[in-house]
Amino acid sequence: MKHIFIINPRAGREKENISVRVRSFIATRPDLEALVFTTEYCGHETILVGRLCHIFEDETIRLYICGGSGTLCRAVSGIPNLSMVEIAFFPCGMTNDILKVFEGEEEPFRNLNALVNGTPMYLDLLDFGFGKALNFCSTGFDAKVAMDINSLARFSIVGSKLPYYTAIMKNAVAVRHSMYTIDIDGHDFSGRKTMITALNGITYGGSFTPFDRACPVNAKMKTILYDANTMFAVMKHMNHFRQGKLDKIGSSLVSLDAAELRVKAPEGRIIYFSADGETFDMKEHHNEYAVRVMPAALKFVLPQNVILKENCRAEGGI
Repeated sequence: MKHIFIINPRAGREKENISVRVRSFIATRPDLEALVFTTEYCGHETILVGRLCHIFEDETIRLYICGGSGTLCRAVSGIPNLSMVEIAFFPCGMTNDILKVFEGEEEPFRNLNALVNGTPMYLDLLDFGFGKALNFCSTGFDAKVAMDINSLARFSIVGSKLPYYTAIMKNAVAVRHSMYTIDIDGHDFSGRKTMITALNGITYGGSFTPFDRACPVNAKMKTILYDANTMFAVMKHMNHFRQGKLDKIGSSLVSLDAAELRVKAPEGRIIYFSADGETFDMKEHHNEYAVRVMPAALKFVLPQNVILKENCRAEGGI
């Protein structure tokens, strides 16, 4: 097996130099014969992974993605043949939310020795047509918040929480709810929505956990349709949403398990779309997209002794 480390030096705001830490570890493991690459710009991961998979197309490779949720999303989106690649995630971004489904969450994945000695399990993926997400896809309020976070984070010197709260407040004040054509597993849910979100994990945005139970290995995604047209409604519901008290939100929110979600905005309307915190220019995609669950598609490496949380396991499964 070929071991390849891909480092995003701009991920997160850690004081420690990610590249130095990873390269220092690799120096202690000459047996790995590891290759190391550092990304040079946003989106470089996708191109780099595609080229590496082509070069080593006749052997299984393990990619160690060193960054945050967005880095991981971009890297996985570059894999042409998922069956020949294992993905190991060394979390050092502002959010690393897919790891919240595992016992110990982020901490075990920060042990590089345990990660190298880990074994893969199969996770579902969310295929949105022009990329793949591990954790979530969203349109509307969430996506606009993600867009603002990506801008604000570059200037924040007081940690990762301030950009989130600032972006949420900004978009609550100027809340937008728009008409969408929505199809979920062949059923029509079209109408005015403030937010349309599909979740493969249990947490996103660093601290928002809308469901008590969500499984990344059951071939379904948790789909949320939310509509509120005033700042007061959004602010009233936000804490309930973050804590998973969806019943207190009432008829403004509909949630269901789904295998496929299709969304289209009206002609001339700008659609905001985010996948694992990465935002995309939807003009290139005619302001429409489809999210489909790819069951057990990704070989995701777990450090030694790490398992799914009990509330994230499929019934009768792992």
